[in-house]
Amino acid sequence: MNYYYDIILNWNEENAYEFYEWNDFDYLELIKKIPLIKVKHKTFLDLTENIVKVDSDFLELIKEKTLVSDRKNFKKIEYACLFTDTKNAIAIEFNEEGVSISRSKLLVDDELNVLEVIYGIKETNINMEAIRKIKIDNTLRQIKEAQKLILMEINNLYQKKEIDKLRYLYYEYKKENIDDINYIYESIKNDLKKDFNEDILKLYYIIKISYHKV
Repeated sequence: MNYYYDIILNWNEENAYEFYEWNDFDYLELIKKIPLIKVKHKTFLDLTENIVKVDSDFLELIKEKTLVSDRKNFKKIEYACLFTDTKNAIAIEFNEEGVSISRSKLLVDDELNVLEVIYGIKETNINMEAIRKIKIDNTLRQIKEAQKLILMEINNLYQKKEIDKLRYLYYEYKKENIDDINYIYESIKNDLKKDFNEDILKLYYIIKISYHKV
């Protein structure tokens, strides 16, 4: 069994975040040791594009071989490993049935190091089945979070009939004085469905600033 050592992972259930989308609120794990598995490119694509189920033999191969640093102690992830096709790398965790349940991409330096050490390592054939396709969303995480915050805010203001605040937000957003809160509400909601732009970003920052204590 080959291993990779001292790597930071950011687990997510389906779509693994790119390193530049990681933020300060993510729960990052320092992995001290994790099995390193080299696979064919087709296998790698199947692993990254689908929720998969691997067989019991593979589960036994990686069982309790991933160590996580938890301050002064170590804990084990029961079934996890690092896959690479010599061009890409991803960490995947499985449950006891062999179904992939979370995944993490790597920081740039870690991925480059993995791709350097993997040459000369024998490929592993994995028996697995694709359960379902992962829905790929290429929208940046920060954009989705901004859209979510704006929608939550306008829903809250609309339901509470806080007319003045809605009018204020709309004026700062569109530089238009509109009295009809139904129009304001529907207009902003419709804009959130369109391509993200600087005006929407400005509205996001206005809402965030409004919650800061002076």
